[in-house]
Amino acid sequence: MNWKRRLHMLWGVAAGNALLALGVNAFYLPNGLAVGGSTGVGIILYRLWGLDPSMTVLVINTALLVLGWLVVGKEFVVSSVLGSYLYPMFLKLFQGLPLDRLLPRDPAVSVLCAGLLVGAGVGLTLRVGSSTGGSDTLAVICNRVFHVPVLAVKVAADYGVMLLSILLVSPDSAVYSLLALGIETVVMNRVMLLGRSQLQLLVITGRHEEVREMLLRELETGVTMLQGETGLRRDGTQVVLCVIPNKKLYAVKERIHSIDPGAFVTVAEVKEVRGQGFSLDRVPQPMTDP
Repeated sequence: MNWKRRLHMLWGVAAGNALLALGVNAFYLPNGLAVGGSTGVGIILYRLWGLDPSMTVLVINTALLVLGWLVVGKEFVVSSVLGSYLYPMFLKLFQGLPLDRLLPRDPAVSVLCAGLLVGAGVGLTLRVGSSTGGSDTLAVICNRVFHVPVLAVKVAADYGVMLLSILLVSPDSAVYSLLALGIETVVMNRVMLLGRSQLQLLVITGRHEEVREMLLRELETGVTMLQGETGLRRDGTQVVLCVIPNKKLYAVKERIHSIDPGAFVTVAEVKEVRGQGFSLDRVPQPMTDP
């Protein structure tokens, strides 16, 4: 890993855990909202016996890291240790700020802000390949020992703790907690894929060479030619495949249909595109005549 990627990962982990801790301290705790994972355990013990949530999360994350070292190996611990300790550190830091006097207490606004902050924090942390510890670490350990799917363990741990948390809050807070969870999930998925989604076009036309030249020369779009066969007559043909940003869709469709009004075009959204020209810098290639 070069220094730029390492710096990018460190920034993502720090910013993500800071947003997560801010959302929990500023909105989840003051408004009695339920949450899952190690944070949920910390909030449950805080409401029952007044234990410091940041210390509870720190103890849980440390215990899981030690178990992960024994079961999975040191490589796993090295990749998880930063988030596992940054999160409780930020929790403790934000506990000392007068957030209750600076932020709104309206329930609807609090739910929206809680979902936005926590979802953005978790999404940003996962986006750079790290985690906040807790249920993520537990899921990997159970997968390695019992061969249980990681997602199944994480969902069971998060929602199991959240259901216990809901039992300790009022009916109104339970409803608000579910709304916050929905917002959090949507925001987390969006942040994880932010700037990565593209549109994939498949073009079937008898004038595929003209379409290919137009995409390469005029719109500077990468193209892959696939071998195809028509379904009825079983005639051999070539299919034009290209991946473009959303903003280019209108121009591409207009130019394709100006070349062949009867061209068959399908458009599909792809969640992530990696490789040269997308996650890697584009390298100009010399154009060759067909």
